[in-house]
Amino acid sequence: MGKKENLKRCACCGHKKFRLFIESNGERIVRCEECGLLIVNPRPTQEAIKQLFEEEYISTEDRVKEDFTNYRTSALRREAKRIKRFKPEGGRLLDIGTASGAFLLEFQDNPKWQVEGVEPSRYAAEMAAKLYNLKVHCGFLADQAFPDKHFDVVTSLDAFMFHPEPREDLKEISRILKPGGLFAVEIPGLNFRLLKNSGPLCKLIYGVPARLNAGVHLFYYSRSTMGAMVGQFGFKEIAIFPEQSPVYGNTIVRTLNFLYYVLSGSIYKLTGGQLSIVPKEFIIYRKEKL
Repeated sequence: MGKKENLKRCACCGHKKFRLFIESNGERIVRCEECGLLIVNPRPTQEAIKQLFEEEYISTEDRVKEDFTNYRTSALRREAKRIKRFKPEGGRLLDIGTASGAFLLEFQDNPKWQVEGVEPSRYAAEMAAKLYNLKVHCGFLADQAFPDKHFDVVTSLDAFMFHPEPREDLKEISRILKPGGLFAVEIPGLNFRLLKNSGPLCKLIYGVPARLNAGVHLFYYSRSTMGAMVGQFGFKEIAIFPEQSPVYGNTIVRTLNFLYYVLSGSIYKLTGGQLSIVPKEFIIYRKEKL
């Protein structure tokens, strides 16, 4: 994946000491000794990450159209409904890492909402405009120049683990959000990911001790590490929901995926999120006064 760089400080708390957690795909994942955030270190440089998105991540029309198939649509629809429930008056919404804009389509025809996205894959951004008439800016959030207090809602769905400088992005999100605005983020369920993709179960199913997709995912967040980081920029959690992972495969695989989502979600709700083996978590924060 190109050149690498060493991260000297934790992206969440700024601590300098890390401990090796696991090696996966030839990459080292370390744990911050202070806050517990899991970090790929060393990691690809910013230029290498940009190249990945430009050339590989979403580079064909088929990949764009995949974004609108059943494996993702139901989750995005649920998440859009939750946003509308907490912001019934509508407003301006920015989706960061929007890919080809599937999430934005849930708002596009509603006159209460004005939506746009940011996407590092030039091809996906162009296809979002060409196929679906969506306004999508190519690049990373740091490349844009949005006005202060411009948006009512900012979202990052299954994308925040790709952000190489999450603190800088959260600072920018806080700047462009109106007071009382919402920041909604979808993160992979950490316990689910570790259970499935490391340890004895991973060895039994896949024949390798770990397959955490390190090098593509730069960070592995939990509810606590995500909350600690966003709290530094004036955000307060107001809601959290278990969510389903993308559904691939035949009818049997899809059914098993859905049944696991229902079961893990029930456990999650019964324990108030204290016992979490859900595939993903959808968290809504409100921008408070610092």
